[in-house]
Amino acid sequence: MQRIAIMVCGQVSHKCTGNGCFRAFNEKQDAFSRYEDVQMVAFTRCDHCDGQDKNFDKKIEKLQSARVDTIHLSTCIRGRCDRYEEMAQEFSKHFNVVGYTHGSENGKKDNCICLEKKSL
Repeated sequence: MQRIAIMVCGQVSHKCTGNGCFRAFNEKQDAFSRYEDVQMVAFTRCDHCDGQDKNFDKKIEKLQSARVDTIHLSTCIRGRCDRYEEMAQEFSKHFNVVGYTHGSENGKKDNCICLEKKSL
């Protein structure tokens, strides 16, 4: 069974219910159509825009303790975040990374990142 986490944009989370991410996950659509047997074990937010990114390493530790295999950077992060690529690279040191959750895989910017965990 694949164990996944979703990270959403902290600023967007103030007005978003997460409905798009959960709908795609529950219906195994869009980014989640790749899975046969999957369990969501974490749903968290990025706080970089709010100046709280000092907790990034702590989140990685908690995701590792939850035995996350793959982290999905939400579609809102892909569309809005200037650190999208940097964040994907950092996460790929610990997890597989899928750079969106719902909607088109390519998105408006044609910038979807999907990375396998880097071997150390």
